[in-house]
Amino acid sequence: MDMIDIGGYSLNINCNGKGTPTVIFESGLGDDNEVWTLVQPEISKSTRTLSYDRAGLRNSDTGELPRSSLDQVHELHTVLSKAKVKAPYIIVAHSIGGYNARLFAGTYPKEVSGIIFVDCSHENQFEDRVKRSSSKEIEIAKSQLIGAEQTFDELLISAKQVKEIRTKDALRNIPIVILTADHKGDKSSAITEETWLNYQNDLVSLSDYGKHIIVEESSHYIQKDKPQVVIEAIKGIVNGMSK
Repeated sequence: MDMIDIGGYSLNINCNGKGTPTVIFESGLGDDNEVWTLVQPEISKSTRTLSYDRAGLRNSDTGELPRSSLDQVHELHTVLSKAKVKAPYIIVAHSIGGYNARLFAGTYPKEVSGIIFVDCSHENQFEDRVKRSSSKEIEIAKSQLIGAEQTFDELLISAKQVKEIRTKDALRNIPIVILTADHKGDKSSAITEETWLNYQNDLVSLSDYGKHIIVEESSHYIQKDKPQVVIEAIKGIVNGMSK
């Protein structure tokens, strides 16, 4: 574990392994890098890896920037530069981390060679939730996120950023893998499984080299319930780059 100063505050990183590409792990909302403990060590045996705590989470300092996904992407890029972790990158993103992965690829397209989406959020899901919810339900959703990494309003801003970056079509020619959980064991869900699957199918369409895998008997945290599925998806893209 190392603390990297990115301009008045520092982020905690866990960088292991050697070689290229570098596999970057992007966690979900409010999650620190420990959610990857069943995956990162295995990938580190064959190439360089980096997981980290975003600003305000676990061992990282609280940053000065707003908490939109694009702000977080700029912070990550500064971390990589300061830590001398060079491209090409494969990004493994969970949940809301998918926003960051897509924004990173759109902002720094020459640096990303593949993305694994682990049950990732879609840019329409929060706006859709607002449309089908009462004002009381929206207030409840907002209150549930107080003190979290991003507020509900900031999530809407982040989603708008993803919609804008989508126009650049940065993922079109890189391999992506969509891992979708069947959500067995999850206690509740804000959206139906049918709607979630539609979102996931749309993510596949972002690339001409997209692959969709339904992960059975898994909660939203595929990397914890079925880590080998995530490991194999990463290895598939890494090995493909070496051919």
